[in-house]
Amino acid sequence: MSENQRAIFSESWHRVAGQKLRLRPSVVIRRQTFRGERWYVAQDTFTNQFFRFREEVYHFVARLDGTRTVDEVWVGCVANRPDSAPGQGEVVTLLAQLYQANLLMGDTPADTARLFSRHQKRRHQELVSQLFGIFFLRIRLFDPDRLLNKTWPALRWLVSRPAVFVWVGLLLTALWALIGQWDRAMDQSQSVLAPGNLLLLYAAFTVAKLIHEFGHAYAVKAFGGEVHTMGIMLLVFTPVPYVDATAAWAFPERWKRVMVGAAGMLPELVYASLAALVWANTGPGTLNSLAYNTMVVASVSTLLFNLNPLLRFDGYYILSDLTDSPNLQSRSGRHWLHLWERHGLKVNTLESPARTRGEAVGLTVFGGGSYVYRMLITVSIILFVADRYFGLGLLAAGLAFTGAFIIPMVKAGRYLVREPRIERSRRRALLIAGGAVAAVILFLGVVPMPDHFRAPGLVRAVGSVDVNAPVAGWMVSLETPSGTSVGTGQPLLKLESPELELQLAAARAELAQAQGRERQMLAEYSAGIEPMRLRRLASEAVVGRLEADRTALNLHAPTAGRWVALRTEDWEGLYVGRGIRLGEIVGPGPDWEFFAVVSQDDASALFDAAGKGAEVRFRGSSGRDVTVSSWRVVPGRQEQLPGPALGWMAGGPVKTRENDQRGVLADQPFFLVVGQVATDGVEAGEGPLLWQGRLGVMRFARPWKPLLVQWARDLRQVLQNRYQI
Repeated sequence: MSENQRAIFSESWHRVAGQKLRLRPSVVIRRQTFRGERWYVAQDTFTNQFFRFREEVYHFVARLDGTRTVDEVWVGCVANRPDSAPGQGEVVTLLAQLYQANLLMGDTPADTARLFSRHQKRRHQELVSQLFGIFFLRIRLFDPDRLLNKTWPALRWLVSRPAVFVWVGLLLTALWALIGQWDRAMDQSQSVLAPGNLLLLYAAFTVAKLIHEFGHAYAVKAFGGEVHTMGIMLLVFTPVPYVDATAAWAFPERWKRVMVGAAGMLPELVYASLAALVWANTGPGTLNSLAYNTMVVASVSTLLFNLNPLLRFDGYYILSDLTDSPNLQSRSGRHWLHLWERHGLKVNTLESPARTRGEAVGLTVFGGGSYVYRMLITVSIILFVADRYFGLGLLAAGLAFTGAFIIPMVKAGRYLVREPRIERSRRRALLIAGGAVAAVILFLGVVPMPDHFRAPGLVRAVGSVDVNAPVAGWMVSLETPSGTSVGTGQPLLKLESPELELQLAAARAELAQAQGRERQMLAEYSAGIEPMRLRRLASEAVVGRLEADRTALNLHAPTAGRWVALRTEDWEGLYVGRGIRLGEIVGPGPDWEFFAVVSQDDASALFDAAGKGAEVRFRGSSGRDVTVSSWRVVPGRQEQLPGPALGWMAGGPVKTRENDQRGVLADQPFFLVVGQVATDGVEAGEGPLLWQGRLGVMRFARPWKPLLVQWARDLRQVLQNRYQI
């Protein structure tokens, strides 16, 4: 049997050949055009179910009148259109899909029972789908069609040409106001997720989404469609409104379908523009915070999520219509199945939904990308929920894992065992699938792979020393300009402290009084000599410490090198507290050291990495890794970072304490690793690679382990750190 014959005939044909079928009386068929090809959409006006098929399939479906058998109809199609008639396998698949969509019926007494059975099965599938799609659970509340019919005449002016000009002008005005206060907007964004702001954020989000959903509903109504479902969707357990605008699928004009998809975002942007104008013209307060939250959720979040085509929101349907690629997700899944059967099993029964090579590439990329992205979003949401409600997050994780992996594996097993299309290649399919699973398990669980962990840090020249203010005081002068080479003991800058002078005068007076009392005890009362002596010694210690502080007001270079001050001007009159970093003495080199901050999570890994190699990588210098010749761990846990550039306050990667104004105290203790950087050849190529204080990442090599072992360790660390399990 030739390849074309295998595509025409099917082993399952006997199951449907003798049946007399027809579309249900409530089904309406409309014609659409995609990429110059005619498509047809079957809509059940009673249940609002849709099904889309190509022109050659339509010629078969249109002949199903209930008086002829499926085999007679198919033979007639082959006789009339031998080049484009669907094959038996495609017909079997088509009838099964129409049957499951409840669009097909037969003139048999038992059809009512089968109809009820199909309805129950579909309801069961919907419940299972909602259960395992727990983060996007939909609850239907009422039919809004009557409300829309009454209110739409009063709102029809919103789609007029003058309204469009007003919308564009409002949007441009809001953007101008936002750009003029951009720094203020960025500062206020830090408190969006603060506990005290969550109620206002949710209120703004709910109103924005209500406007969004009514935008879809009124767009459908404007083009002659009907909307019969409105309710709430539990979006990550947060109730938000939703409407069912699937009636737009039946619109023949593509631009109408695109407008319905965008009709939710357009009024939301108007709402965001109004909120931006209110925010820009009000001061701090409840109204200002509510306007800011509205501006954020109705613009940024809407554009980031609703326009994302990898999720089945507005962007997905807009992309489908703009590219003339209907049913992107289901077609991409069918295309992947076609690739598996054709190239893996050498079975050509299932046709690819792609008509061109470019469309095939697009479906392949979209199918893989959307699946990976959905998994990333699911994991992120689970972690987000579990951080706040661990039990709920654990339940959601179990359901999501079951829906994403267990159920697909069960379906794959049924497909391998029961699918009639692969009957002749079933042994090959089982062998390939079993071999692939075994290969993946062996690769992930047995084959050792490189294992590394990374720690952020900064590079400094050997001999570099920080210069910190030894005592609080007011800046008088910069004795040595920044950038000058200095020797040990050379004056750097001068401070003064009137408070210190007053404390020193009081301490000296206290010392003089203690000395006088001690002499008096020598002459009058011998039993009081010892207490007075101890008092005098304490006063002398205080005077000595204060005099040392006064001497330290004149800062001198602790070592030789190049003096680099943090400030180069406006020194006079500047008050600095004790311990404030004023600059550093950069070592003469030419050797360099890298100071890496290793978190407590990776502390045990340091022992595994002992004796192994390490290297330093810098952002913006891809391919120019620096080898670490040796490294050592500074004894004891550290709290102060090697430099403020590593802390969050300076935009660094290490979280610092909230009450630390200097931004150098880490939120959690860490281990400090000092690595000797091998400088051979690092300056060659595209300019210098090392300079003082440059941030980078030190990568430590550990003994090779299988990937499953590495992932299990990472998962255990996440559970320990985030949930103390």
